[in-house]
Formats: sequence, structure tokens, C-alpha cells
Amino acid sequence: MVDQKLLKNLVPLHNLSEGHLKRLASKLIVEELANGTVICREGDRNDHSIYLLEGGVELSSQSTTMKRVLQGGTEEACYPVANSLPRQFTVTATTKARIIRIDTRKLDRAVVLNELTTTITSVHDGQARKLSGNTEWLEEMLSSKVFSKLPRAKITPLMLRMEVVSVKAGHVVFKQGDAGDYYYVVKRGRFNISRKEPQGKVKIVGELNPGSVFGAEALISGQTRDTSIVAMSDGSLMRLSKRDFAELLKAPLLTFVVASEAQQMAAKGAGLLDVRPAAEYRAKALRNSINIPISQLHAKLGTLDRKRAYILCCNTGVQSEVAAFLMAENGFDVYVLKGGLQATAG
Repeated sequence: MVDQKLLKNLVPLHNLSEGHLKRLASKLIVEELANGTVICREGDRNDHSIYLLEGGVELSSQSTTMKRVLQGGTEEACYPVANSLPRQFTVTATTKARIIRIDTRKLDRAVVLNELTTTITSVHDGQARKLSGNTEWLEEMLSSKVFSKLPRAKITPLMLRMEVVSVKAGHVVFKQGDAGDYYYVVKRGRFNISRKEPQGKVKIVGELNPGSVFGAEALISGQTRDTSIVAMSDGSLMRLSKRDFAELLKAPLLTFVVASEAQQMAAKGAGLLDVRPAAEYRAKALRNSINIPISQLHAKLGTLDRKRAYILCCNTGVQSEVAAFLMAENGFDVYVLKGGLQATAG
């Protein structure tokens, strides 16, 4: 654990509240480096913010013969060293040195979490109940693939629209077949996901814990819930109305492209993914597209290239929106063919 006093002079950590700074400090360690140690190399893409606490380092580049020297404790050392990606400099210790490395995503989440709690509390004291107690659930939520893609400016308005709902063990959040009305985040407790199969047998298909998000599919598709969610312990949920979900979460995360844009992207290597049932795909499909029916998509995500962008299509675009959100939740770069295949007919 790092002494949090060391972090108070570092940017942007100096803006964190005592509580958030303490929580971040508990997850960090100070690295003791010998003279000559290479801290990072020019061209590296490891996404860490590196802070020099003590000692000296040299910044060099193959693009120039000039070198820079940085000393710990100076004003310049309050900022991350060689922070652009890919790294523009090789950084080498010129003396014994002490540094800390912080995963940039964790640093961003700490800053967002601090801004969030400060803003919500200042907007209305009554709103502070949303973030009262343990906020690990919120850190987990912010680290999810969906929320990590959400622009920072959108997070606080979204949280201000959320309601806190307390539940007892055995409470049914919603049943399979219910209409979709809310999007949920687990704040506290454990929840089971179950599905009733055609034969009538109920099967547990998953578990939700603090920070887990659920409920998007029915809100996007307009269809009924395809699972039931039941509280396995006393707990609480954050929920966002269907209208607010569409405005504050779905809209910022889904990117639509018209047919001409889709063709240009496909020519540059993007994949065309048709999420209609196999029979519809066989009857008529876009050239060079692949077919994974939306009912099979979750199970087959592992067969797709996560480094490749995908353009999703279906007849009207509705199934594509559901699939795109599912893929975004799992870290894919996705686009939706606007209006679906019917918009390309003629």
C-alpha cells in the first residue's frame, strides 16, 4: 500500500477526496528501481500512468539525439511520465528511483467516481443516498464494457436519473414474459437469473453481484423479458427507466451507419454480421456477410475477432440494436445498419 500523502501532489490524484484517495492507495505499490533500469520503451502501448516519486530518469527517443532528465519532487514530476500512447520516449532510471504505476483505466474510474459523488451530493443532499455506503458496486459498474465506453459527461446525468430500490430475499425483480420497463444495476446483494424452458423446467442460468448490469434487451427490442431475476439475499438495486435508458445509455453507445458507409467500412476490413434466423439469411443476405442468429450470439461471441469492427444487420434494425448492445457489453466495436436490410432494398 502506498502512503496516500505521496499521492496528494500527483495530477489528477490531488483532486480526489480522502476516501477515494485512500481506496486507490490501498491498491498501489511503490517500485524501487536500480540505476539503469528501463521503465518503459519508445513505442510501448502498455496503458499505465507512471509517476516518478524519487530519483532521476532520462527520456530519450530514436527520433532525436536530445535527451531530457526528470527529477522526482519537481513540479514536472507531478504529472505522468511519457504518458502518450504509443510511448514517445524510452524512460531509464539515472539513479536509484522510486515510481508507482497506475492502470490508466483504474485512474480514470477513480476520477469519475470522485466527480460523480461530489456532483450528486452537491446537486441535492437527498441524492447522496444513491452513493451511500460501499461504492465498490459503482467501481465495478464503471469498469464494465458498457460504462467504460460511455462518455464521462454522460455518467453523472445518468446516475441522477437512477432510483434506489431496496429488496428482500426472494423478491422477484421481474418475471420471464414481463414487459421491459427498467434497466438495472446491482448495488448490494446477490440475484439469480433463471429461464423456464419449453418443457416447463426452470433452469438457473447465471448470477448477478454488485456492479452487474441487466435488463437492456427487452428495453431495446420492445419484446418481453426472456429470463426471471430473483433476489437471493436482502439487497438493493439502481434502476433507470426505459425512456432514460434510451436517451442516456443506448443512444450514446449505438452508432448507426447507412448502406454506403457500411460498404466503405467493409472494404477496409469491417465484418458484416447478420443476426437474423438462419432461414431468413439463406433466403437473402448481403455479400460477404456471416450469419449468427441473435438467439445464438451470446454463446458464439468467442468465435468473433475482438480486434475487428462489426456492422450488424437484420430486416428492420431492431434485432441489430439488441445485438449491438450485447456486443458492446462484451467489448466489441460495433455499428448498426440504419433501418436494416429493408432500407437497402430497391
